[in-house]
Amino acid sequence: MWHDRRVIVTGGTAGFGLVLARHLAAAGAKVLIVGRSGEGVRMAIAALEAVAPAVRGVTADLARPGEGRRVVGECLRILGGLDDLFCCVGRSGRGRILETTEDELREYLAANLFAAAEITRAAAEDVAAARGHVVYIGSLAGKLVVPFMGGYSVAKSALAAYADAVRLELAPQGGHVLLVSPGPIRRAGDDPAAERAADRYAADVARSGLPAEAAAPGGTAGLRRIDPDDLARRILAACRHRRSELTVPGSARLLAGLIEWFPEAGRRLLARVAGRGR
Repeated sequence: MWHDRRVIVTGGTAGFGLVLARHLAAAGAKVLIVGRSGEGVRMAIAALEAVAPAVRGVTADLARPGEGRRVVGECLRILGGLDDLFCCVGRSGRGRILETTEDELREYLAANLFAAAEITRAAAEDVAAARGHVVYIGSLAGKLVVPFMGGYSVAKSALAAYADAVRLELAPQGGHVLLVSPGPIRRAGDDPAAERAADRYAADVARSGLPAEAAAPGGTAGLRRIDPDDLARRILAACRHRRSELTVPGSARLLAGLIEWFPEAGRRLLARVAGRGR
């Protein structure tokens, strides 16, 4: 399915984006990874070289105007075309929503929504012509709001709505749009950013005076980390079946559905899961 497909993976230099790029390349795709630093791009290509020697890279800050269009142009130049787009850029954090400023909210939106928007517009025509895939890596935080992750939840909820809107316009043209809403993902052993990600929320927690458990993956919900290779395989399978959504773990999908149909009961259950009853 992926042999000789020309694919952009944004956020492909670290974290789950790097794992997904490896799976796509191993399946035969021609992959262009995008990262914000030249050093990060070089380290990621080195990490992928053993299994994916043909992976290419480009440096760009996709939250800045014009960068999404430039990356698509580079893909057309380097790979000779564009068939599929995987948007893995994101930024999480910890804090109280009533202490989160408008500028901080804009930063969350820039990283989690705006970084996907311009490149989607630039790629849409080519992806539709190739009957390709646009995949957005969202988060359970976009479906289930837990304490101390409000800014992130706002941004990922916006990304989910954006994905729905893109699907309405792209599907009639032949394009497929998949929203992935995973819980916290375990870092791969060869992730260049693994060491600095170990205490990624410690500064947020200390600055805001939050309880220590707020720094855990998934915040106070205390979710088990997802195996990144298993998630990558599930995403590629969801593309094959042209599914609209993939939520992992499945129990979270059930809880989100309960909140949709029975808001009070569902939110009481979520509050208990997050350790903060009303």
